[in-house]
Amino acid sequence: MDPKNSSIQNILEQNTTSMIFYEDSFAKTSFFTKEIPNWKIPIFYFDFDLQYTGFVNAGITPSLKNLTMLYPENGSLREDLKSVIEKISKTKSLVIIDSLNGFFNLLESKKDIGRLVNSFLMLLTSSAKHTKSTVILGILSRLNDEDKWVLYNTGRRVIDNEHFTKIQLTRSGNSISTKILNSDSAC
Repeated sequence: MDPKNSSIQNILEQNTTSMIFYEDSFAKTSFFTKEIPNWKIPIFYFDFDLQYTGFVNAGITPSLKNLTMLYPENGSLREDLKSVIEKISKTKSLVIIDSLNGFFNLLESKKDIGRLVNSFLMLLTSSAKHTKSTVILGILSRLNDEDKWVLYNTGRRVIDNEHFTKIQLTRSGNSISTKILNSDSAC
């Protein structure tokens, strides 16, 4: 196992919920493509932007036996969430929400969308705590004038909690760098 990836996995496992901030969706997909194979527990991947799924379907990224791809459409979101919440409350797992932006877009016609998304995330996080599971939120984001993270297109503030691990991805050519935002360290 690559020691660098091992350290990222250890950092992600420190808290139940982690946020991966990025401005380049290919940096995010590259990060997940390199990180996911290191996890030997069940993985539930909610792919709202279908980029990772596209890489798997095209054979660019290998399909893994412990990976369940979920692309909620046609009203399957609640059933998919219910199923995953039930599973992660019994078995240590990794849940990836890719991306928070896509999650909001899927529910854009709903009333009180912010509360609805936050409720789903809190249910996932609460269930994950019982089995020491990990929930990772990919967030296409930028810092606003007040130095707060906001969703890239909408400017909607990103939920913040001091107990969330926060990592920023940056791409430079073919290289992806990770910066841990909760501390002074970078990987």
